[in-house]
Amino acid sequence: MILRTFLGFAILAASPGAACAALLTGSSPGFHYFWKQGATIEDHDAAVVDCAVRLRAMLNGSDMTTAIAVGSGGGILPALVGAVIDNYEQRQGDAANMEGCMAIGGWSVVGIAGSEGEALATGDVPAAIRERLKPFVEAPAPLGPVLRGPFSNELAVGDFVVEKARDLEETSISYRAAEDQIKAAVSAAGKLKPKKPELPEGVKAPKRGKVVKLKDLAAADPERAYIAFRLIGQGWSMAKAISLTFRRLDAAGSEVVHDGAMTIVGIGSPATAKGGDGDQKYQDFVFAVAPGLWKFAGITKYQYAASLCFGAPAFNVAAGEVRFIGTMTNREEGGYPIAADEAVAREILAANPALAEKVKPAEWTNGFTSDCFGSYAYAYEIPGAPFVDKSALARTATQSQAPAAVPGDAPPAITSDVPASADAPSPDAPLPDAPTDTNPSESVADE
Repeated sequence: MILRTFLGFAILAASPGAACAALLTGSSPGFHYFWKQGATIEDHDAAVVDCAVRLRAMLNGSDMTTAIAVGSGGGILPALVGAVIDNYEQRQGDAANMEGCMAIGGWSVVGIAGSEGEALATGDVPAAIRERLKPFVEAPAPLGPVLRGPFSNELAVGDFVVEKARDLEETSISYRAAEDQIKAAVSAAGKLKPKKPELPEGVKAPKRGKVVKLKDLAAADPERAYIAFRLIGQGWSMAKAISLTFRRLDAAGSEVVHDGAMTIVGIGSPATAKGGDGDQKYQDFVFAVAPGLWKFAGITKYQYAASLCFGAPAFNVAAGEVRFIGTMTNREEGGYPIAADEAVAREILAANPALAEKVKPAEWTNGFTSDCFGSYAYAYEIPGAPFVDKSALARTATQSQAPAAVPGDAPPAITSDVPASADAPSPDAPLPDAPTDTNPSESVADE
């Protein structure tokens, strides 16, 4: 068992139209597999393997607890307990991220009844499981309840929330059927590490952006580039519970910028100003930033973080410009919509009329992707904004739901490659180990 020393983060979500898929950080309950209209078993395997390769650097667990226990002289027992929890949480995160990645590609999670699912998943020979799974994957309609539909922009317009992970019940049958291909592909791909910028000689690594304090706002230089934002919540606990990460990209859209100027802004605490009416509280933020293309890279609630590496919106801000990112409401029912309201923007900047006069809403472009680091990965789209590649990342919230199982359709008979009395494989068999030497200082989770 490996003792990891990386600070793990997590996200939690509830999927619209999929009552069973309550958590983005937990896989769907019971036995289940991936299904997509018109897909073959070869398409299925290729998608599962591709997701495993893209997710190979993700880490989850109690790493900080373990590191503190050892570093502070707490002894090896707390460290070992932390490592056990870490191993379990890694499996939770692996399964959750696989579902999220497949959802991005338009796949649904379909449930299978207990005894039938157990028979389908029985054995430890992937090729045999794959052969039994093939009729389910290639069926014209899902042969069971749709536990989670394809990506529908749930973080922006749905009810996904960033929270703690749910327990892992069963490893996806789709994963079990392609496990040999997954391990081979992940091994061939090698470890994925964050790329570091090659800074010019004598140029120091840039510091994170600092919020402009209210007492300094009136004297803020109007020739610099600025961004402004308001975060709203029901009560201070909700208004202060989340933070956002923005990263400056290079001209080609890469997160690795070599010019030595500011590349990271964390919007959360401290704030420029605070206020509220009754139970509704808000925090306002103003940052002086380096001019350029800024991407909305992640959402964090307490220690749980969602990396938007599968698709994120970005906007440009030039020197002498002020861009209003928008207003985000942290709702108990979930979702993190961004609304543009120029009146709010001018209110935030009222102490500096020169900035308030020229503030404009951010002009978003969707679909900026990156390597995935941290613990949980998903996507976020600004509704109505164009896409960097001229096409939507995936079907949006207006998509039609996956068709229900056709009445009268019965799943094909399942035969096992082992005797019925044999022990089934462990339902929480882990995905391949993620790299253990990922540099957390370069990941969205650490931002």
